[in-house]
Amino acid sequence: MSIFSNLGIRGSILGLAAIVTGIGVTRSCDGGGIVTSQHRVDLTFWNGFTGPDGRRMLEIIRDFNRENPDIQVSMQRMDWATYYNKLMVAAMDQRGPQLFVVHASTLPRMYRSGFIENSARLYSGSDPIPSADYDPYVLQQVKFKDQYAGVPLDIHPQGMYTNAEMLRAAGIQQPPADKASFMRALRLLTKKSNSGDASQWAFALTLWRNNFQSLIPQFRGRYLKPNGDADLNNPGNIAALQFLGDLSREKLIPPPENGLGWVGYRQKKVAMVWDGVYMLGDLLRLQGLDYVAAPIPQIGPQPGTMADSHVLCIRKGLSEAQRTGAETFIRYLSKNSIRWAAAGQVPARRSVRQTPEFASMPVQSAFARQIPFMMYPPRTPVLFEVTLEIDQAVEKVIRGNADAKTALDLANVNAQRGIDRDRAEQKIAPAGGIQP
Repeated sequence: MSIFSNLGIRGSILGLAAIVTGIGVTRSCDGGGIVTSQHRVDLTFWNGFTGPDGRRMLEIIRDFNRENPDIQVSMQRMDWATYYNKLMVAAMDQRGPQLFVVHASTLPRMYRSGFIENSARLYSGSDPIPSADYDPYVLQQVKFKDQYAGVPLDIHPQGMYTNAEMLRAAGIQQPPADKASFMRALRLLTKKSNSGDASQWAFALTLWRNNFQSLIPQFRGRYLKPNGDADLNNPGNIAALQFLGDLSREKLIPPPENGLGWVGYRQKKVAMVWDGVYMLGDLLRLQGLDYVAAPIPQIGPQPGTMADSHVLCIRKGLSEAQRTGAETFIRYLSKNSIRWAAAGQVPARRSVRQTPEFASMPVQSAFARQIPFMMYPPRTPVLFEVTLEIDQAVEKVIRGNADAKTALDLANVNAQRGIDRDRAEQKIAPAGGIQP
Protein backbone atom coordinates (compact mmCIF):
# COMPACT_ATOMS: atom_id res chain seq x y z
CA MET A 1 0.00 0.00 0.00
CA SER A 2 1.04 3.60 -0.39
CA ILE A 3 2.39 6.09 2.11
CA PHE A 4 -0.50 8.50 1.88
CA SER A 5 -2.83 5.79 2.45
CA ASN A 6 0.03 5.16 3.77
CA LEU A 7 2.17 8.23 4.97
CA GLY A 8 -1.63 8.51 5.31
CA ILE A 9 -1.01 5.59 7.69
CA ARG A 10 -4.11 3.65 6.81
CA GLY A 11 -4.81 0.24 8.26
CA SER A 12 -3.75 -1.62 11.32
CA ILE A 13 -0.12 -2.17 12.23
CA LEU A 14 0.71 -5.63 11.02
CA GLY A 15 4.20 -5.58 12.44
CA LEU A 16 7.31 -7.02 10.90
CA ALA A 17 6.77 -9.93 8.54
CA ALA A 18 9.57 -11.64 6.66
CA ILE A 19 9.07 -13.68 3.54
CA VAL A 20 12.20 -15.44 2.44
CA THR A 21 12.48 -16.99 -0.99
CA GLY A 22 15.33 -19.08 -2.31
CA ILE A 23 17.55 -21.43 -0.29
CA GLY A 24 21.23 -21.98 -1.07
CA VAL A 25 24.38 -23.60 0.26
CA THR A 26 25.82 -21.45 3.05
CA ARG A 27 29.43 -20.49 2.40
CA SER A 28 30.05 -16.91 3.57
CA CYS A 29 28.38 -13.80 4.92
CA ASP A 30 28.41 -10.52 2.96
CA GLY A 31 28.79 -7.05 4.45
CA GLY A 32 25.02 -6.60 4.70
CA GLY A 33 24.60 -9.59 6.96
CA ILE A 34 23.07 -11.85 4.27
CA VAL A 35 24.38 -15.41 4.08
CA THR A 36 25.42 -16.23 0.53
CA SER A 37 26.82 -18.97 -1.65
CA GLN A 38 30.06 -18.66 -3.61
CA HIS A 39 28.01 -18.98 -6.80
CA ARG A 40 25.02 -16.84 -5.89
CA VAL A 41 24.18 -13.31 -4.83
CA ASP A 42 21.53 -13.09 -2.10
CA LEU A 43 19.66 -9.81 -1.68
CA THR A 44 17.10 -8.56 0.83
CA PHE A 45 14.27 -6.35 -0.40
CA TRP A 46 12.38 -4.20 2.14
CA ASN A 47 9.01 -2.60 1.50
CA GLY A 48 5.70 -1.71 3.15
CA PHE A 49 3.49 -3.91 0.99
CA THR A 50 1.59 -5.53 3.83
CA GLY A 51 -1.68 -6.10 1.96
CA PRO A 52 -2.66 -7.92 -1.25
CA ASP A 53 0.06 -5.92 -3.03
CA GLY A 54 2.64 -7.81 -0.96
CA ARG A 55 1.31 -11.16 -2.12
CA ARG A 56 1.54 -10.01 -5.72
CA MET A 57 5.09 -8.78 -5.22
CA LEU A 58 6.03 -12.13 -3.68
CA GLU A 59 4.75 -13.92 -6.77
CA ILE A 60 6.90 -11.71 -8.99
CA ILE A 61 9.95 -12.31 -6.78
CA ARG A 62 9.46 -16.07 -6.90
CA ASP A 63 9.42 -15.94 -10.70
CA PHE A 64 12.53 -13.76 -10.73
CA ASN A 65 14.36 -16.18 -8.44
CA ARG A 66 13.41 -19.12 -10.62
CA GLU A 67 14.56 -17.33 -13.79
CA ASN A 68 17.75 -16.01 -12.18
CA PRO A 69 19.22 -18.81 -10.03
CA ASP A 70 22.45 -16.84 -9.54
CA ILE A 71 20.53 -13.98 -7.87
CA GLN A 72 18.08 -14.73 -5.07
CA VAL A 73 15.87 -12.03 -3.52
CA SER A 74 14.10 -12.31 -0.16
CA MET A 75 11.34 -9.89 0.77
CA GLN A 76 10.72 -8.32 4.16
CA ARG A 77 7.51 -6.34 4.74
CA MET A 78 6.56 -3.96 7.52
CA ASP A 79 3.90 -1.34 8.12
CA TRP A 80 4.55 2.07 6.59
CA ALA A 81 3.97 3.65 10.02
CA THR A 82 7.29 2.26 11.26
CA TYR A 83 9.03 1.46 7.99
CA TYR A 84 11.04 4.62 7.40
CA ASN A 85 12.49 4.83 10.88
CA LYS A 86 13.62 1.21 10.70
CA LEU A 87 15.01 1.64 7.20
CA MET A 88 17.04 4.71 8.06
CA VAL A 89 18.50 3.26 11.25
CA ALA A 90 19.45 -0.02 9.57
CA ALA A 91 20.79 1.51 6.37
CA MET A 92 22.90 4.15 8.11
CA ASP A 93 24.52 1.37 10.13
CA GLN A 94 25.22 -0.67 6.95
CA ARG A 95 22.85 -3.36 8.21
CA GLY A 96 19.99 -2.41 5.96
CA PRO A 97 18.63 -4.20 2.91
CA GLN A 98 20.40 -4.05 -0.40
CA LEU A 99 17.11 -3.13 -2.09
CA PHE A 100 14.20 -1.13 -0.73
CA VAL A 101 11.19 0.99 -1.63
CA VAL A 102 10.95 4.70 -0.88
CA HIS A 103 7.99 6.88 -1.75
CA ALA A 104 8.90 9.69 -4.13
CA SER A 105 7.59 12.18 -1.59
CA THR A 106 10.03 10.97 1.10
CA LEU A 107 13.09 10.82 -1.15
CA PRO A 108 14.40 14.33 -0.25
CA ARG A 109 14.91 13.31 3.37
CA MET A 110 16.06 9.77 2.67
CA TYR A 111 18.45 10.68 -0.12
CA ARG A 112 20.01 13.45 1.95
CA SER A 113 20.82 10.89 4.64
CA GLY A 114 23.45 9.48 2.29
CA PHE A 115 22.66 5.77 2.14
CA ILE A 116 20.90 5.64 -1.27
CA GLU A 117 23.09 4.73 -4.23
CA ASN A 118 23.04 6.80 -7.41
CA SER A 119 21.03 4.72 -9.89
CA ALA A 120 22.04 6.67 -13.00
CA ARG A 121 23.65 3.66 -14.64
CA LEU A 122 20.29 1.85 -14.66
CA TYR A 123 19.18 4.38 -17.27
CA SER A 124 22.14 3.67 -19.56
CA GLY A 125 24.32 0.80 -20.72
CA SER A 126 23.48 -2.30 -22.74
CA ASP A 127 20.06 -2.90 -21.16
CA PRO A 128 18.88 0.55 -20.05
CA ILE A 129 15.58 1.50 -18.49
CA PRO A 130 14.57 4.24 -20.96
CA SER A 131 14.17 7.55 -19.16
CA ALA A 132 11.96 8.76 -22.04
CA ASP A 133 9.42 6.11 -21.02
CA TYR A 134 8.50 8.17 -17.94
CA ASP A 135 6.46 11.33 -17.72
CA PRO A 136 8.99 14.12 -17.06
CA TYR A 137 7.21 15.14 -13.87
CA VAL A 138 7.50 11.60 -12.48
CA LEU A 139 11.18 11.26 -13.33
CA GLN A 140 11.85 14.68 -11.81
CA GLN A 141 10.82 13.31 -8.42
CA VAL A 142 13.81 10.94 -8.29
CA LYS A 143 16.45 13.34 -9.62
CA PHE A 144 18.84 15.30 -7.42
CA LYS A 145 21.02 17.43 -9.66
CA ASP A 146 22.65 14.90 -12.03
CA GLN A 147 21.92 11.85 -9.86
CA TYR A 148 18.99 9.46 -9.75
CA ALA A 149 17.84 8.20 -6.37
CA GLY A 150 16.07 5.22 -7.91
CA VAL A 151 13.58 3.97 -10.48
CA PRO A 152 9.85 4.80 -10.24
CA LEU A 153 7.87 1.56 -10.23
CA ASP A 154 4.35 2.97 -10.22
CA ILE A 155 2.10 5.97 -9.78
CA HIS A 156 -0.74 5.87 -7.28
CA PRO A 157 -3.22 8.71 -7.83
CA GLN A 158 -6.25 9.50 -5.75
CA GLY A 159 -9.50 9.02 -7.63
CA MET A 160 -13.19 8.38 -7.10
CA TYR A 161 -14.89 5.07 -6.35
CA THR A 162 -18.65 4.92 -6.90
CA ASN A 163 -21.34 2.37 -6.12
CA ALA A 164 -22.83 1.95 -9.59
CA GLU A 165 -26.00 0.31 -8.27
CA MET A 166 -26.73 3.23 -5.94
CA LEU A 167 -26.05 5.74 -8.70
CA ARG A 168 -28.40 4.00 -11.13
CA ALA A 169 -31.14 3.85 -8.50
CA ALA A 170 -30.93 7.65 -8.28
CA GLY A 171 -31.06 8.02 -12.06
CA ILE A 172 -27.34 8.81 -12.39
CA GLN A 173 -25.79 6.88 -15.26
CA GLN A 174 -22.19 8.14 -15.05
CA PRO A 175 -19.96 9.15 -12.13
CA PRO A 176 -20.02 12.92 -11.58
CA ALA A 177 -17.26 14.64 -13.51
CA ASP A 178 -17.62 18.29 -12.46
CA LYS A 179 -18.81 20.37 -9.53
CA ALA A 180 -22.39 20.78 -10.79
CA SER A 181 -22.95 17.06 -11.34
CA PHE A 182 -21.17 16.22 -8.09
CA MET A 183 -23.34 18.57 -6.03
CA ARG A 184 -26.44 17.26 -7.77
CA ALA A 185 -25.40 13.69 -6.90
CA LEU A 186 -24.87 14.67 -3.25
CA ARG A 187 -28.49 15.72 -2.96
CA LEU A 188 -29.97 12.87 -4.99
CA LEU A 189 -28.08 10.08 -3.28
CA THR A 190 -28.39 11.10 0.36
CA LYS A 191 -31.48 9.46 1.89
CA LYS A 192 -33.14 10.35 5.16
CA SER A 193 -34.80 7.87 7.49
CA ASN A 194 -38.09 8.54 9.34
CA SER A 195 -36.10 9.87 12.28
CA GLY A 196 -34.45 12.45 10.06
CA ASP A 197 -31.04 10.84 10.15
CA ALA A 198 -29.33 9.84 6.92
CA SER A 199 -29.71 6.14 6.13
CA GLN A 200 -27.56 6.52 3.02
CA TRP A 201 -24.88 9.09 2.26
CA ALA A 202 -23.92 10.22 -1.22
CA PHE A 203 -20.33 11.00 -0.29
CA ALA A 204 -18.03 10.62 2.69
CA LEU A 205 -14.49 11.77 3.34
CA THR A 206 -11.91 9.01 3.72
CA LEU A 207 -8.45 10.21 4.75
CA TRP A 208 -9.20 13.90 5.21
CA ARG A 209 -5.74 15.14 4.33
CA ASN A 210 -5.67 13.18 1.07
CA ASN A 211 -9.13 14.44 0.12
CA PHE A 212 -7.92 18.01 0.63
CA GLN A 213 -4.64 17.48 -1.19
CA SER A 214 -6.51 16.00 -4.15
CA LEU A 215 -8.17 19.40 -4.62
CA ILE A 216 -5.03 21.55 -4.26
CA PRO A 217 -3.98 21.27 -7.94
CA GLN A 218 -7.58 21.89 -9.03
CA PHE A 219 -7.49 25.32 -7.37
CA ARG A 220 -3.93 26.02 -8.56
CA GLY A 221 -2.63 25.72 -5.02
CA ARG A 222 0.83 24.71 -3.90
CA TYR A 223 2.78 23.75 -0.79
CA LEU A 224 6.01 25.74 -1.14
CA LYS A 225 7.24 28.94 -2.66
CA PRO A 226 10.00 28.75 -5.31
CA ASN A 227 12.63 29.35 -2.60
CA GLY A 228 11.33 26.44 -0.53
CA ASP A 229 9.48 28.49 2.08
CA ALA A 230 6.05 27.29 3.21
CA ASP A 231 3.03 28.52 1.26
CA LEU A 232 0.19 26.48 2.73
CA ASN A 233 -2.12 29.47 3.09
CA ASN A 234 -2.15 30.52 -0.56
CA PRO A 235 -5.58 31.36 -2.06
CA GLY A 236 -5.87 28.07 -3.96
CA ASN A 237 -5.32 25.96 -0.86
CA ILE A 238 -7.81 28.06 1.10
CA ALA A 239 -10.47 27.61 -1.58
CA ALA A 240 -9.87 23.85 -1.74
CA LEU A 241 -10.14 23.41 2.02
CA GLN A 242 -13.13 25.72 2.30
CA PHE A 243 -15.02 23.54 -0.20
CA LEU A 244 -14.64 20.53 2.10
CA GLY A 245 -15.50 22.64 5.12
CA ASP A 246 -18.70 23.80 3.42
CA LEU A 247 -19.71 20.19 2.74
CA SER A 248 -19.38 19.47 6.44
CA ARG A 249 -21.10 22.68 7.54
CA GLU A 250 -24.04 22.10 5.19
CA LYS A 251 -24.31 18.48 6.39
CA LEU A 252 -23.76 17.07 2.91
CA ILE A 253 -21.30 14.52 4.30
CA PRO A 254 -21.46 12.37 7.44
CA PRO A 255 -20.59 14.15 10.72
CA PRO A 256 -16.87 14.00 11.53
CA GLU A 257 -17.45 11.63 14.43
CA ASN A 258 -19.46 9.25 12.22
CA GLY A 259 -16.36 7.60 10.80
CA LEU A 260 -18.09 6.07 7.79
CA GLY A 261 -15.54 6.89 5.08
CA TRP A 262 -14.13 3.86 3.33
CA VAL A 263 -15.88 1.47 5.72
CA GLY A 264 -19.23 3.04 4.86
CA TYR A 265 -18.48 2.64 1.18
CA ARG A 266 -17.66 -1.05 1.61
CA GLN A 267 -20.88 -1.52 3.57
CA LYS A 268 -22.97 0.18 0.84
CA LYS A 269 -23.90 3.03 3.15
CA VAL A 270 -21.95 5.56 1.09
CA ALA A 271 -22.26 5.92 -2.70
CA MET A 272 -19.02 7.78 -3.49
CA VAL A 273 -15.57 8.21 -1.92
CA TRP A 274 -12.22 9.63 -2.99
CA ASP A 275 -9.29 7.34 -2.27
CA GLY A 276 -6.14 5.85 -3.76
CA VAL A 277 -5.87 3.36 -6.59
CA TYR A 278 -4.18 1.01 -4.09
CA MET A 279 -7.54 0.51 -2.34
CA LEU A 280 -8.58 -1.70 -5.26
CA GLY A 281 -6.94 -4.63 -3.48
CA ASP A 282 -9.51 -4.27 -0.70
CA LEU A 283 -12.41 -4.19 -3.16
CA LEU A 284 -11.23 -7.29 -4.98
CA ARG A 285 -11.88 -9.27 -1.79
CA LEU A 286 -15.50 -8.12 -1.56
CA GLN A 287 -18.51 -9.89 -3.00
CA GLY A 288 -21.51 -8.12 -4.47
CA LEU A 289 -20.21 -4.54 -4.65
CA ASP A 290 -20.83 -3.06 -8.10
CA TYR A 291 -18.13 -0.40 -8.19
CA VAL A 292 -17.01 1.97 -10.93
CA ALA A 293 -13.88 4.14 -10.77
CA ALA A 294 -13.49 7.64 -12.16
CA PRO A 295 -11.21 10.67 -11.82
CA ILE A 296 -11.79 13.12 -8.97
CA PRO A 297 -14.58 15.45 -10.17
CA GLN A 298 -13.33 18.83 -11.33
CA ILE A 299 -14.42 21.00 -8.42
CA GLY A 300 -11.97 23.82 -9.09
CA PRO A 301 -10.98 25.73 -12.25
CA GLN A 302 -8.94 22.83 -13.65
CA PRO A 303 -8.66 19.02 -13.29
CA GLY A 304 -6.25 17.63 -10.74
CA THR A 305 -5.51 15.09 -8.05
CA MET A 306 -2.87 14.02 -5.57
CA ALA A 307 -0.46 11.19 -6.40
CA ASP A 308 2.82 9.59 -5.34
CA SER A 309 5.12 6.81 -6.54
CA HIS A 310 6.93 3.80 -5.12
CA VAL A 311 10.61 4.15 -6.05
CA LEU A 312 13.03 1.21 -6.20
CA CYS A 313 16.31 2.11 -4.50
CA ILE A 314 19.73 0.52 -3.87
CA ARG A 315 21.78 0.94 -0.71
CA LYS A 316 25.27 2.36 -0.93
CA GLY A 317 28.26 0.25 -0.01
CA LEU A 318 27.38 -2.92 -1.92
CA SER A 319 29.91 -5.08 -3.69
CA GLU A 320 29.87 -4.93 -7.47
CA ALA A 321 28.20 -8.35 -7.60
CA GLN A 322 25.48 -7.22 -5.22
CA ARG A 323 24.89 -3.98 -7.04
CA THR A 324 24.72 -5.73 -10.41
CA GLY A 325 22.25 -8.23 -8.97
CA ALA A 326 20.13 -5.45 -7.50
CA GLU A 327 20.07 -3.67 -10.85
CA THR A 328 19.04 -6.88 -12.59
CA PHE A 329 16.13 -7.24 -10.18
CA ILE A 330 15.01 -3.61 -10.64
CA ARG A 331 15.06 -3.99 -14.42
CA TYR A 332 12.95 -7.12 -14.05
CA LEU A 333 10.37 -5.39 -11.86
CA SER A 334 10.23 -2.42 -14.20
CA LYS A 335 9.72 -4.60 -17.27
CA ASN A 336 7.04 -6.62 -15.49
CA SER A 337 5.22 -3.70 -13.89
CA ILE A 338 1.97 -4.70 -15.62
CA ARG A 339 1.84 -7.61 -13.18
CA TRP A 340 2.38 -5.23 -10.29
CA ALA A 341 -0.41 -3.01 -11.65
CA ALA A 342 -2.91 -5.80 -11.13
CA ALA A 343 -2.46 -5.41 -7.37
CA GLY A 344 -3.86 -1.87 -7.57
CA GLN A 345 -1.25 0.43 -9.07
CA VAL A 346 -0.66 2.45 -12.22
CA PRO A 347 2.65 1.60 -13.97
CA ALA A 348 5.11 4.47 -14.05
CA ARG A 349 6.29 3.51 -17.54
CA ARG A 350 4.18 4.99 -20.32
CA SER A 351 4.74 2.06 -22.65
CA VAL A 352 3.20 -0.29 -20.09
CA ARG A 353 0.17 1.97 -19.69
CA GLN A 354 -0.35 1.80 -23.45
CA THR A 355 -0.74 -1.98 -23.52
CA PRO A 356 -4.07 -3.80 -23.99
CA GLU A 357 -3.49 -5.48 -20.63
CA PHE A 358 -3.53 -2.15 -18.83
CA ALA A 359 -6.52 -0.89 -20.81
CA SER A 360 -8.43 -3.93 -19.56
CA MET A 361 -7.93 -2.79 -15.92
CA PRO A 362 -10.91 -0.45 -15.43
CA VAL A 363 -9.95 1.11 -12.10
CA GLN A 364 -6.27 1.60 -12.86
CA SER A 365 -6.89 3.00 -16.34
CA ALA A 366 -9.58 5.39 -15.05
CA PHE A 367 -7.26 6.75 -12.38
CA ALA A 368 -4.40 6.98 -14.91
CA ARG A 369 -6.36 9.55 -16.94
CA GLN A 370 -5.43 12.06 -14.23
CA ILE A 371 -1.66 11.72 -14.66
CA PRO A 372 -1.32 14.95 -16.74
CA PHE A 373 -2.98 16.89 -13.92
CA MET A 374 -1.60 15.25 -10.78
CA MET A 375 0.51 16.82 -8.03
CA TYR A 376 2.85 15.00 -5.67
CA PRO A 377 3.19 15.97 -2.00
CA PRO A 378 5.68 18.75 -1.23
CA ARG A 379 9.26 17.93 -2.16
CA THR A 380 10.91 18.84 1.11
CA PRO A 381 13.09 17.04 3.69
CA VAL A 382 10.57 18.10 6.37
CA LEU A 383 7.64 16.38 4.67
CA PHE A 384 6.44 14.74 7.87
CA GLU A 385 6.38 18.04 9.75
CA VAL A 386 4.51 19.80 6.94
CA THR A 387 2.09 16.89 6.67
CA LEU A 388 1.29 17.10 10.38
CA GLU A 389 0.37 20.76 10.02
CA ILE A 390 -1.88 19.98 7.05
CA ASP A 391 -3.56 17.24 9.06
CA GLN A 392 -4.36 19.58 11.91
CA ALA A 393 -5.62 22.37 9.65
CA VAL A 394 -7.93 20.07 7.74
CA GLU A 395 -9.34 18.54 10.92
CA LYS A 396 -10.12 21.98 12.39
CA VAL A 397 -12.06 22.97 9.28
CA ILE A 398 -13.97 19.70 8.88
CA ARG A 399 -14.97 19.81 12.55
CA GLY A 400 -16.06 23.43 12.24
CA ASN A 401 -13.48 24.73 14.70
CA ALA A 402 -11.88 27.18 12.27
CA ASP A 403 -12.35 28.60 8.78
CA ALA A 404 -9.94 27.53 6.07
CA LYS A 405 -7.83 30.70 6.07
CA THR A 406 -7.36 30.78 9.83
CA ALA A 407 -6.42 27.10 9.95
CA LEU A 408 -3.97 27.33 7.05
CA ASP A 409 -2.43 30.58 8.33
CA LEU A 410 -1.42 28.78 11.53
CA ALA A 411 -0.31 25.68 9.62
CA ASN A 412 1.90 27.83 7.43
CA VAL A 413 3.58 29.50 10.41
CA ASN A 414 4.30 26.16 12.05
CA ALA A 415 5.46 24.53 8.80
CA GLN A 416 7.87 27.42 8.20
CA ARG A 417 9.33 26.91 11.66
CA GLY A 418 10.07 23.31 10.74
CA ILE A 419 11.67 24.39 7.47
CA ASP A 420 13.78 27.05 9.20
CA ARG A 421 14.86 24.61 11.90
CA ASP A 422 15.93 22.09 9.28
CA ARG A 423 17.89 24.72 7.38
CA ALA A 424 19.68 25.78 10.55
CA GLU A 425 20.56 22.19 11.43
CA GLN A 426 21.81 21.51 7.91
CA LYS A 427 23.46 24.94 7.58
CA ILE A 428 21.79 25.62 4.25
CA ALA A 429 20.17 28.76 2.85
CA PRO A 430 16.80 28.90 1.06
CA ALA A 431 17.18 27.48 -2.45
CA GLY A 432 15.27 28.25 -5.61
CA GLY A 433 13.67 25.78 -7.94
CA ILE A 434 12.08 23.48 -5.39
CA GLN A 435 9.06 21.72 -6.85
CA PRO A 436 5.76 23.06 -5.45
